[in-house]
Amino acid sequence: MPIPMRPLRRVVTGQDADGRSTVLYDSAAPNVNVGGVAASAGMTDIWAFARCPVPLGGTRDDGAGPFRFDPPALGGHLRVVHSADKPLNYDPTTDTTAVPAHPPRRRPGGHTWDRGGQNAFSSPVHRSQSVDYGVLMEGLRTLRLDDGDRLLHPGDTVVQLANWHGWTNPDAPSLMAFVMMGSARE
Repeated sequence: MPIPMRPLRRVVTGQDADGRSTVLYDSAAPNVNVGGVAASAGMTDIWAFARCPVPLGGTRDDGAGPFRFDPPALGGHLRVVHSADKPLNYDPTTDTTAVPAHPPRRRPGGHTWDRGGQNAFSSPVHRSQSVDYGVLMEGLRTLRLDDGDRLLHPGDTVVQLANWHGWTNPDAPSLMAFVMMGSARE
């Protein structure tokens, strides 16, 4: 069953023809992906940019493009992840969406690697060629790393530097914002 997604209001500002600040878009963010990464999660992309410096001006909607997990290689995106809580009666042995741990392999069409280890209520362990800033807005969220788990509370911020990680919710739904920017390995 897909997670119910709360519409996220997006107010995008710019300039009118006279150079005065104005609202370009004020509505629910249009780029919503439900269940694309985990059965209990959905993602709303707020805005994306293909390169830096970001071109400004015009009225294009850079938040309405097709969904892609990876940020643009020379740019980035702002995404909000909605995650459901794990029900008390959840039985991982009967989870048809579970993917056991496996050797690292590259996901098709992007620059993210995956090691499996996911179920309906956790992401796979993965590594993106990106710098990610994540801010927990609501609920609790557990960051899974090779050296152990870290429980996050609202307001906690994670900076990920293209490292292996996964996500799960301990016992409540969560809402977490991510700025993901393409990067290069040294």
